[in-house]
Amino acid sequence: MHAVPTPPAPHAALSPRDAVLLEPAACALHGLERMQLRPGSRVLLFGCGPTGLLLAQLIRLNGGAHLTIASKGGPKLELARRMGVAERYVEIPESAASSAAAFDALLSAEPDGWDAVVEATGSPAVLERALAFVRKGGTLVVYGVYAPDVTVAWSPFRIWEREMTVLASFCSMQHLPQVLEYVRAGRLRLGGVVDREFRVEEWGECMEVVRRGECVKAAIVWD
Repeated sequence: MHAVPTPPAPHAALSPRDAVLLEPAACALHGLERMQLRPGSRVLLFGCGPTGLLLAQLIRLNGGAHLTIASKGGPKLELARRMGVAERYVEIPESAASSAAAFDALLSAEPDGWDAVVEATGSPAVLERALAFVRKGGTLVVYGVYAPDVTVAWSPFRIWEREMTVLASFCSMQHLPQVLEYVRAGRLRLGGVVDREFRVEEWGECMEVVRRGECVKAAIVWD
């Protein structure tokens, strides 16, 4: 278990462990700009991987009055709870039957839907279901990374009838200066997200730990 870190002092040097998160944070800030959240928005975020944890913090700093995180259980969801990045956390079981029940319960709890729904798991099945959680006039953000040949089935009528916006957010390195300002002000917390380190000769073990979902984010160290 990792304690929630204290914010760094203004202009304090970043540790290499935290500095590796600057690029994902820049991508998250680009995604936030794409969303154009209105103040007081209710947001549903599917997934809380490393970038999701950063995006969650930025959402709450920029218009997200209430954030719900829905994710499978494990170290990432546990860290999200310890960091307090959302108002509500919903665990989605991995089995098909149990996950369907969890999705139905989530929708029943918010039948009108959310102003913005962000799919950040990279799962086509979750992306396909995500449309059902967007409120009338709301926005679905395609944020996860998917294989080029993946397709999903959506109802054009539902998108049209509810006047939804569907948008995507790709990578960005142009937001590093703004990210550094958030970090220096102690508003964007990086500490604790990288929770496993491996030497370069342990590359194979590192990949297995990531594949099994036994860490939040792993890093390769050189000294």
